[in-house]
Amino acid sequence: MFWNLLAWRVELRQPVENLADQLGDNPPHGDAERSSFPSRIATRANFIPPLFSIIVPTYNEERFLPRLLESIRRQKFEDYEVIVADDSSTDMTQSIARTYGARVVNNNGIGEFPSRNAAAAAAKGSILVFTGADALMPQTLLSSAASKFQKDPMLAGIYCPTYPYDAPVWAKVEFAIFHVLNTFIYWITKEANASTAFFAVRTDLFRNTPGFQDTCFGDSTYTRQLSKTARIRPCLDMVIFVSGRRTRMGMKDFNRHHIGLIMNVVLKPFRESRWLRAENEYRNRVHSRLGQAPIQDRPKG
Repeated sequence: MFWNLLAWRVELRQPVENLADQLGDNPPHGDAERSSFPSRIATRANFIPPLFSIIVPTYNEERFLPRLLESIRRQKFEDYEVIVADDSSTDMTQSIARTYGARVVNNNGIGEFPSRNAAAAAAKGSILVFTGADALMPQTLLSSAASKFQKDPMLAGIYCPTYPYDAPVWAKVEFAIFHVLNTFIYWITKEANASTAFFAVRTDLFRNTPGFQDTCFGDSTYTRQLSKTARIRPCLDMVIFVSGRRTRMGMKDFNRHHIGLIMNVVLKPFRESRWLRAENEYRNRVHSRLGQAPIQDRPKG
């Protein structure tokens, strides 16, 4: 696993950083995209149900969204639709999404995971691909995912490691360590703890569940439960890139968040501890776009 991460860094760093450099802070979303990405999506969405429905929750993501959509447009695998589940953005997010040919599902301040659930209900694809607005997809990501589902009809879902391409070195190291630990836990317990930076699951299976809970760890909580009855597995030959914005809170606060995540994922006896319940409540308020939790509300310890 560790050596795989080093290989991803060497082999994939240049393409993803070149893409970010080419797009800059304000990627184009005009006529060039209208002649390619939208027509591909429209054709498949209107006449043939796509294999993948790529679901992206957004709220004021005009800076990052074009980069994600451009990385999707450059995929070698083309049998997909893109659904942007927008939570009442006040910037150009919806306009950018429509320019690229994505379907837009409008929500009204319901939050990230309820927005994902709403988009899943509207999806036409037979496999849901959950990702984030600040993600970047390597060109072979969707083709690799399609191959795994096609080779194994019993496979219910997959996920892969996350790499913060522009984060500080300490954060990149911590992400790598977390994914190593998370993979070992899966090998021992078969308990999947996926991130919706990239999580693909069969649509019919997802719709037969209540969907994601509206909590800051709603993705790992959901996949842990689902993996008890369905085959959900990590794919160590894949990776999804994300921005380092989660680490901008600084090493101390990010580590506090990571400790809470690790306790939720790995240390089962601590999931009901008083400190973790209080920390999760605080994180849930921070996670919601409806309001930031005041720093004084943070639990002690």
